[in-house]
Formats: sequence, structure tokens, C-alpha cells
Amino acid sequence: MSHHSGFDRRTLLKLGAGLAAGLAVQAKADSTASRPLFSGSGSHLLIRNATVITLDPKLGDMSQADIEVRDGKIVAVGKNLSVQGALVIEGKGKIVIPGLVDSHWHLWNSFLRNSSPSPQGETFFKSQLKTSSRFTPELSALGVRMGLAEALNAGITTVNNWSHNLRNPAFADAELKAMAASGLRTRLWYGYAQDLAATSAMDFKDIQRVQASLSSEKSSAISLGLAIRGPERTGAAIWQQEFAFARQQGLPISTHIAVTGEMQKKKAIQQLAQQDLLNESVQLVHATHADEDDINAIAQSRASVCFTPLTEMRVGYGLAPVAAMHRANIPLALGIDTLVLSGNANPFMVMQTTLNLATGITGNELALTARDVLYWATQGGANMMGLGNQFGSITPGKRADLVLIDAQRLGMFPLTDPVAAVVQSATPSDVETVIADGKILKHQGKLQHIDVEELAVEAWRGYKQVII
Repeated sequence: MSHHSGFDRRTLLKLGAGLAAGLAVQAKADSTASRPLFSGSGSHLLIRNATVITLDPKLGDMSQADIEVRDGKIVAVGKNLSVQGALVIEGKGKIVIPGLVDSHWHLWNSFLRNSSPSPQGETFFKSQLKTSSRFTPELSALGVRMGLAEALNAGITTVNNWSHNLRNPAFADAELKAMAASGLRTRLWYGYAQDLAATSAMDFKDIQRVQASLSSEKSSAISLGLAIRGPERTGAAIWQQEFAFARQQGLPISTHIAVTGEMQKKKAIQQLAQQDLLNESVQLVHATHADEDDINAIAQSRASVCFTPLTEMRVGYGLAPVAAMHRANIPLALGIDTLVLSGNANPFMVMQTTLNLATGITGNELALTARDVLYWATQGGANMMGLGNQFGSITPGKRADLVLIDAQRLGMFPLTDPVAAVVQSATPSDVETVIADGKILKHQGKLQHIDVEELAVEAWRGYKQVII
């Protein structure tokens, strides 16, 4: 039986408008009061007395441990550190993990949350194709800002922005500006317009412009990759040209692949393998219908795979072959994918679902561990970006991307297994403090530089502009 509200699009718009009006009044009232910020820029920090999951095999897990951070870098990890002059963050009752890494996220459409698929509307892909042409650079930037705000709130400190509605250079510039302002580490996977013809190549000239601009800025906060349609959505003349361009420019590639049974008939993974195009710089996304030959080819090449299980199930792609790829020692990572389908940014639910998929499909409750999944959401994601020596674990010398989870909140205690608690029990509301590159961006459960009420009003305005 199908259960739905029966509301049509007009009724839903009226309901949303009423909510937005209330938010606007609240935002105006709040603007008269100062928003208190956590004192100190965070150049020298000391987290003390915390349960620390380092994900560094040499350091392991620690209880009642301290972490010293100076100038954005982890200086020391251990018990009873002797530190003078640092801003102290009390970690008692907290679990500290490395900042989470989201490896695949279409940020531009974030404010279209839950708009499709629905009984009253169109399927996801038809809806996205229709609305994408109504976007402006400013609206795409709004989607990026909204997605990154949710990422930060949930303890994600690195986001891979798979941008597949870049309609002209102004769109790329707008998204990059929003990414830079977030305070998070990001990668722009430079893509294409949603309605770009399958016979047309992406904008190589503008990709070179962006690459040169990022290189001249010498910023480690934003990196660049190529998001291509690949063998399932373009002919060989296009995708081979795009692979050759990426190799020439020294850029990594990411592509959706083996997403449905019908698409799998094209044997895209085998096409890439036969031309020796799979390697460590290639990220394959979803691969829900990859067969045994595909898994063997990926394993031999050391290409990586990113799963987004919540959206893969919601859009009908099927169940990610998590256990099979784990057994093959394929480098794995996880992603939110899109708020349109995922509902919100909840990396903890993504981790728990991934764990449950592996055990549920195999019938073996020990097929995967919580630590395996947490690794994919941190160090595994950093490795996938080719930046695993810079972040991904709580290791002295790496950048200080740290998340404090309140283990004393209802739903978290008693803390019998800290790693299992993070993967199976935590939610974004349990994220107490987020430190990205040494800067405190969330503290005591509050975002430090984002006006959520105003963002809600902007999101509703954006939604009305593209949904007619």
C-alpha cells in the first residue's frame, strides 16, 4: 500500500511559505542580538581528558588523553601533556575522532531537499534535469553554502563537491567562493551542465583556468578534480578525450558507474580496465551492480570506490556490494551524495547503513567492523583524495581536523565501545565541537559563523525560484 499525504505542489508551497515567513520574523529578531563566539581564534589549543580514537595504528585508542594543536597542526597526542598558554577545551565525557571526510556530494542542489522523487511529482532524474537550467551562479552557491553548513554541523571537515551543473565559468567561481568561505577543506570535482549533450565535451579551457587560479593561490584548502560522465553516459570519443585531458593536466577523475542493471550492460568498468585507465587517481562512484570481474579489475588497478548507501537505495540503484569489495581490499570511502535524496547530512547514518549492508547481505554479523567503516569515513576518504599524509587521522604533524562527540548525551551512554558508539549511536546533534584546520567552527553544539535562521530563509527563496 502506498502511503502519502495527498498534498499537491501548490499546497506544499503554501505550507512552506508559512514556515519561511515565521523564520524570517525570527531571523530579524535574532539579528538585533549579538551572536556570542567562542573566545580565541584557536591558534593554540589543548583538548584534555578525552577518549581519543586516533585511527593511527601506531597510537591506537586512548582514554583520558590530551591533544595539543598549534597553528592548525596536531603537535602532540598523549596523557597529561604539559602545555602552557593554550586555549583549553575540556574533553571529559567526549569522544574525539578525526574530522569526517565526505567523498561524494552534489552540493549545488541542496535546497531542493526531499523535492523528488514523490508521489505528486517526477522521478529524481527528470526533476533534476528540468530544474537545473533554472539555476543561476548565485543559487548554486546557495546550495553549496547550505550543504557545507550541514556538513560542518555533522562533523564533516572535508567535502568533495561533485559539481555537475556548471553551466558557465561564473558557476564555478560562485561555488569556489562559497567553498572558500566555509572554513572546511574541499575539492571541486569540476563537471558539466546537467543538460550537456552526450556528444559534447566538458569545458577544458575553464578547467585549466580554475586549475591555474588554485595553483597561484597556493591554498591547501581547495583542490581540483574532474567529474566526468564516463562510458555509461557518453561515447568513447568523449570519455577517452576527457581521460586524456585529466592525465595531461595531472588531475584525478571521478565517475558514476555500474549504477543500474541496465547501465551495467555497457560493462563500463571493463572498458576502462581494458584500456588501462583504472589507477589510484580514479574514483568510481556507486558501482552497485559491479560483478565479480569488475571487482577483480578494480582491485588489481587500485582505483577506489565511493558508496552512498542512503541515496543509492532511495533512487533505486540497489544495494552496495560493501562486503565483496572489502574482501577484495579495494580502497573504499563514503558520501552523502545529495540532500534531495538523503534527506539531511548524517554521516553517522551513512556509516551505520554501510555496516548493516555488509552484514545483512552476507548473513555474517562479523563481515565488517565499526572501525572499518569509520576508517573509510576518515583516513580512507583522505587517501582517496591522495592527501592521506595531511589529514584523516589524529597524528602529530597532520592538520588539526578534530570532532568532539558528547558521549554523555541520551542515546550515547554507557560508553562500552567508543568506536561502535560513533558508528552505531551518534547523530549530528551529538557533535559538540568541530575543529577544521585548527579553527573552532562549532562549539557547545553551536555553529560559530553561520546564521542558520537566515540560511533557512534564503533556502526557501531559492527553492521557489527553481520549482514552478
